[in-house]
Parts: sequence; C-alpha cells; structure tokens
Amino acid sequence: MDRFSQGVATVSSFLLGAMALVVAYEVGSRYFFGRPTIWAWDVNVQLMMAMIMLGIADVYRRDMHIRVDVFTSRLSERARAWLDVLYAPLLLFIAVIILWTGWEYFYKAFLRGQRASTLLAPPLWPIKFLLPLCGALLAVQVVVKFFRDLRVALGKARA
Repeated sequence: MDRFSQGVATVSSFLLGAMALVVAYEVGSRYFFGRPTIWAWDVNVQLMMAMIMLGIADVYRRDMHIRVDVFTSRLSERARAWLDVLYAPLLLFIAVIILWTGWEYFYKAFLRGQRASTLLAPPLWPIKFLLPLCGALLAVQVVVKFFRDLRVALGKARA
C-alpha cells in the first residue's frame, strides 16, 4: 500500500507542474498577446482539487499532516504510537464519511450531467469522483498505519 500511495502522490506532484504550465500559458496569452483563455481557470481549479485529493493519503502515511505536537513531542515513541492507535478509529470514520458522501456527490453529478457554470463549462463528475477515491485511499492508509502503530505501541517494532 505504501508504494501505491507514494505513486498516487507522485501523480499529484506532477499536477502542480501542470498547474504552473497552465498559469504561465495564461499569463503569456493574456499579457503578451492580449488573448486570455476561457479554460485556464477551470483547468487549474480541477488540477488543484485533484492534487489535493490524490495527495492526502500519502501525507497521512508520512505523518506530514498538521498537528500540534507541543505535548506529543515530549512523549516516547511508544506513547505517540498509542495516541495514533487511539486516534485512528476517528480518522477512519472521517475517511468513510468522505467516501460515502463523496460517492453520492459524484453520482448525482454524473447522473445529472452537471457542468461548471463557467464559459468552458467542463463536466464536474470527473473531479467529484476524486472525493470517494480520496476517502477510500485514506481509509486503507489509516488501517495500514493503525497496524503499524499498534506494533510500535506493543513494543514489537520501531517507528
């Protein structure tokens, strides 16, 4: 799962480069040629959403998410692992909610043929599909990390 999560995060990081290219093209088109695009905003919004959604599971896997560690930094490795074990069911619950409601959100957009209310008006279901995908990837990563943390908490492995 770690390799898969890392691979998805790598795809996510390439989307940042794609966003930079789209912005550079838009700036050049607008200010050098006086011909702004009608698609740059829509594409960048969708690329940004994809980048965020696809990167969430790997951010959690690497413990790079935002946390207040004023107290936890003073704890032992095992004690921090116990806190992560206790925290995991809550995060799993949140991931399942993202998966469930994200699927409903995507499915309605797909059935209705929902489009963005912009000049380009791209279909919204492809980007909305990333919500349940993100929820599923995060849920699996939470379970994997839970068992990893449990082994550390029980003294059977090191973090």
